[in-house]
Amino acid sequence: MISAMNSIFFRSLALSFMMVAAAAAQQKVPEQAYRNFKGPNGTVIAAVLMDKSETEAVLLMRNGKQIKVPLDKLNDEDQAYCKSWSKEKAVFLKKCHGLTIRQCLELRGYESFTFRFEINHILIDGKLNGKPARVMIDTGASTSLLHTPFATQVGLTVGPMDEKIYGVAGEAPAGWTPVPTLQLGEAVFKDRRILATDLLKDNPPGSKTAWDVILGAEFMNKLDAVISYPDQRIFLRPDRSDQDEAGLGKEGGSVDYRLFKTKEGKTLRGKVTSKTPTVATFLLVGGKTVQVPIDLFLPDDMAYLKAWSEEGAQFLANCQGLTINELLTLRNYQMFHFERRGTPPHLFVEGMLNDNKVTYMIDTGAGNSLLSVASAKKYKCDVGPMDEKVWGIGGSQPAAVTKIAKVTMGDAILTNRKVLATKLTRDDEDEDIGYVGLFGADFMRELEAVITYTENRIFLIQR
Repeated sequence: MISAMNSIFFRSLALSFMMVAAAAAQQKVPEQAYRNFKGPNGTVIAAVLMDKSETEAVLLMRNGKQIKVPLDKLNDEDQAYCKSWSKEKAVFLKKCHGLTIRQCLELRGYESFTFRFEINHILIDGKLNGKPARVMIDTGASTSLLHTPFATQVGLTVGPMDEKIYGVAGEAPAGWTPVPTLQLGEAVFKDRRILATDLLKDNPPGSKTAWDVILGAEFMNKLDAVISYPDQRIFLRPDRSDQDEAGLGKEGGSVDYRLFKTKEGKTLRGKVTSKTPTVATFLLVGGKTVQVPIDLFLPDDMAYLKAWSEEGAQFLANCQGLTINELLTLRNYQMFHFERRGTPPHLFVEGMLNDNKVTYMIDTGAGNSLLSVASAKKYKCDVGPMDEKVWGIGGSQPAAVTKIAKVTMGDAILTNRKVLATKLTRDDEDEDIGYVGLFGADFMRELEAVITYTENRIFLIQR
């Protein structure tokens, strides 16, 4: 019976070759776009789904030829995949697959920032009260924080130190501080209250901090942040802030327009409709059309305009309905829903530790992943002596070098890793804290993580 099914499956493929035009022109499709389709008996075809009807799928083979395959000749999983397919996805793969994650997001109105790593921490440049500030992006911070010496240096008045904040290493006094403006690119927040504390409390003498502001969950949620480790960029929606310096106002449509900045400090929000080698034509928010010499723009935007192609135009015209999830899964990223807990919320995702189902906290502010001692022992990790230290707000905490046999996130498997294990709570025991540890920047860099607040997802890929 299996042999007969195999014969039918291959005959249907052969017939498809005859019915479709001899061969489509060789199409350049990124390797990650290919999917292994399986027949009912497990026969594998590496191809890209280009179109579908109610009864059949059009697959693009690696040799550039297109074939039609009856849906009932595919296994259940592939049938479900084909039925959920949209024309937008087909257009994207045919005409827009060369666009990067960055280009897709910028075309949808996100402003992007190159971030730099300081011992795996994500840093971007911003302004606090109009003064330059080094901002650390921390998904593990329940609230944003200011470094007290910096807050006073830029003219802010720190309130009474009658609050407390807690970190892995301990606690520190904090005071509510009125902040007239906090600016990240074109996004401006006005008249906010942010806690200020000494980020170096109980650290060794002479310690210095690499950041002035810790940007926590409340601002990341508000700005629909997307953090992309492979692009080394963070993407924010300035129209979601208190004031959008690019001037979107009430007209909406932000996801249809990109931000462009000139060397003179002006910002345009629009989409490119055409260009010559020296001049770009823009359709601005509100419907006005302008032409601007390309060499008047800042280097990043100048490079974008010089590289502008029909791919971008096709994306805007035909693929705007695609979610970030769809754009990334088309590139074979694995998707994980994260759960938000607390107010403001932390991000939690399910995974495996030594083949046991567990929950991790996603923490970009953790330069390295960290386990709770109790969880490390419970799940049979090799916990060494507590002769190391972890440092953070409130000083240091004893920790142990810990060997992990296997960390699993979907199809991604990390083996034979060393992390530190410490107490993650202020209680004597931390067995029931609801998660095993921090999934930190070391693992996220390795797995090319993309985190999107808009869709409550983290995406990973293991090359």
